[in-house]
Amino acid sequence: MSDLIDTFLKHNFPDLLLAPPLFYEWPYGLRFEVADWSLGKESDVLEKAGDRAFDIVRYAFHPEDEMLFVTDVYTQHEHELTKRKLLVYQKYVDRQVRHRLRHERLTYVQPNLEETMKIERFMLHCQMQDIRLRPLLHAICQEDFYTPNQIMKGKLGYEIYLINLSKQMIFHLYDDRGCDLIAADPEHLRPVYEGLQHWLLTYDLARMDQLFAGK
Repeated sequence: MSDLIDTFLKHNFPDLLLAPPLFYEWPYGLRFEVADWSLGKESDVLEKAGDRAFDIVRYAFHPEDEMLFVTDVYTQHEHELTKRKLLVYQKYVDRQVRHRLRHERLTYVQPNLEETMKIERFMLHCQMQDIRLRPLLHAICQEDFYTPNQIMKGKLGYEIYLINLSKQMIFHLYDDRGCDLIAADPEHLRPVYEGLQHWLLTYDLARMDQLFAGK
């Protein structure tokens, strides 16, 4: 399984480690703010954050794009997930493609740190339209809050990546605050940059503007 991800990254994102923050680890990327806390009520903020993340993915990707739906769960002990079943694919992927789900255990060495982390990696090869995208993104936004939609209920850390094989792009919603979209070719980002500028994270806007300046 890792061969497919490794081959894709080697050919399209050389030397990139599939780990956050993708925006700062790759030269061609966009970073979006998804939560608008000026809305006041927590439930309203989280609802709109999930909707915004959904709109970003839908704007960038096509329903028939070939995808890798990857979930990395950080664990301390082998088979720790046997106590807490991972329901991501049962809940957010069409039944017809779930049999393609693959799993492996990895060791992740944190950059600049001596400690290592164990990762349970799950990967599904599918099309974008096979993923129940809106509820999935809403659940990710709500992970840090006490809501019924929490994926791991705050017990284990995880990251979910939507790797677009068709467009050579990777989407990562890191939490309710924001998301990253990176591409092997910056021109694949241009329509998203031009169409969704109002949601780009202000803090990193100068870097994103520079990417397309004079082109």
